[in-house]
Amino acid sequence: MFSVALAGSVLLAPQPVAAQASSVSVQRVTGASVYALAANVAGGSCESDIGSHSVALASGENWPDALAGAALDRPLLLTKQAFLPAVTRAYLAPCADHPKAKVIILGGPAAVSEGVAETLRGMGYRVDRFDGDDRYATARRVARTFAPDDLDTVYLASGVNFADAVAAAPSVTMETPLILTTPDELHDEARRFLTDEDREVTSVTILGGTAAISAKVEEQIRELGIDTDRLAGADRYETAARIARRALAEPSCHPVADVAVASGTDPFGGLAAGAVRGPCQPMLLAPRSGQPVPQTLGGFGQDWLLAIGGSTKAAVRGIGPSSLIPTAALSAVATGVVRGSGTSGGDGAPDASGWNSVAQSVVQVRCLSSSGAILNRGSGFIVGDGFQIVTNHHVVFDDNGRECPRMRAYLGGTFEQAPERSVPLAVVRAADDRDLALLRMDPVGDPLPTLTIATEPPQAGETLTALGYPSIGGDTMTLTTGRYSGTQKFDGLTWIKTDTPVAPGSSGGPVLNNQREVVGVATLLRIAIRGSGGTTVGSLSLLAPAEDVLALLAGDLGQ
Repeated sequence: MFSVALAGSVLLAPQPVAAQASSVSVQRVTGASVYALAANVAGGSCESDIGSHSVALASGENWPDALAGAALDRPLLLTKQAFLPAVTRAYLAPCADHPKAKVIILGGPAAVSEGVAETLRGMGYRVDRFDGDDRYATARRVARTFAPDDLDTVYLASGVNFADAVAAAPSVTMETPLILTTPDELHDEARRFLTDEDREVTSVTILGGTAAISAKVEEQIRELGIDTDRLAGADRYETAARIARRALAEPSCHPVADVAVASGTDPFGGLAAGAVRGPCQPMLLAPRSGQPVPQTLGGFGQDWLLAIGGSTKAAVRGIGPSSLIPTAALSAVATGVVRGSGTSGGDGAPDASGWNSVAQSVVQVRCLSSSGAILNRGSGFIVGDGFQIVTNHHVVFDDNGRECPRMRAYLGGTFEQAPERSVPLAVVRAADDRDLALLRMDPVGDPLPTLTIATEPPQAGETLTALGYPSIGGDTMTLTTGRYSGTQKFDGLTWIKTDTPVAPGSSGGPVLNNQREVVGVATLLRIAIRGSGGTTVGSLSLLAPAEDVLALLAGDLGQ
């Protein structure tokens, strides 16, 4: 039979964890759609005082016209052909009354309708449209309008595949524009741009190997009296890494503290990110989740870590959800080691290497009396803007629902070291029935690295890893592992079952999947499996599921 009880079992001893030599955080920008992703990459909302009252807009249903957006040096948003999505409208609304508010539409009415243009004008935006007979003409027109007459470098990419253009997007600016060509023949629009009478082009950088842009095209450019060089690898992932390495070699970029990883199979996140990133913020590409992580990513990570040194605070940013950008790919860049698409060894236990980078986002939460005495303690983890913490309701409220007189988060702990400092906390909102609370630190100093919340449920038998500060684990962080064991309903609410050990003090800590995403929050509830005579023969921990954490962050849960 089953019964619900307080957790009290002994936790498994944590395995040794390899120390990380650098302070590289792993972060992720995502969205419920390509339109939300583009808006979030651009910052979530326009800021008139920094110039994002002027944006580019392209189709989110077809990618070719958006390739030209990187050369505009402004945020790139996405739209449906027939109407402006609500999330795009919401981004633009705060700047609609700016005297220079402008939207540059990329592509003709077949890509972005006149109805969308009228909607923008009705909001108060000036609307300019850049289009042509095809994608090659659109790219040429954008480059022709915004680039200066004398150009040291022009980037040339294939117009039939987006990957190389996306990888180079951070390097594309008004002074280093991008034009497109067909693979086997220098396209007339590209030739027209390079040979304009009032233009002087010194060099063309060809993106991709000869399968993307043939040797014949390169020779045709040289026949125009223009030098060429080529950035190419064995595949799109190696080509992207070679483009990114240019930033490492550029003295003006040192140290390169911000590296992005975008999808090599879906263009829109990378296109939006490339529009707002600069040449010193390189972008790599990764395959979808479930595909092998390219060794190229680990090789770049090794070179990057050597280039920046161990004292530099740096970040790897995934552009898109884990289904597009596996966390294993981000970890490969951050650590310089490729461990495959998952993090489990052959025996099903997680490879402990790399968990210290996750540990940066796990905190101890203490409920204190007015005089500073410890009334309760638990665990929590950093989310949102880097100043927010999720924990259990019962960690910061007593049995009568009274909020702790004082709360503090203890930060900087590892598996070998107790937390180094503490900061005061305040409750943002809480949900008693879900045993969840959202707390906030004072936004002083740099935001802390955050954990990604899973948007997909775990699979049966998947390895889960809990991090926290159980009272029986001493002052340092503890890691335990188990399996996802399905779900169970109590009082109409669904909880995740797992045999991952959870003890008092672990309450509110994150439980993560193989991609280092939070799938649930540890609570004090357990299902005890009783045998004959009342003997306990096994137990399962219960977790508040990730979907409720997302609802808490969005304001749809708690008060």
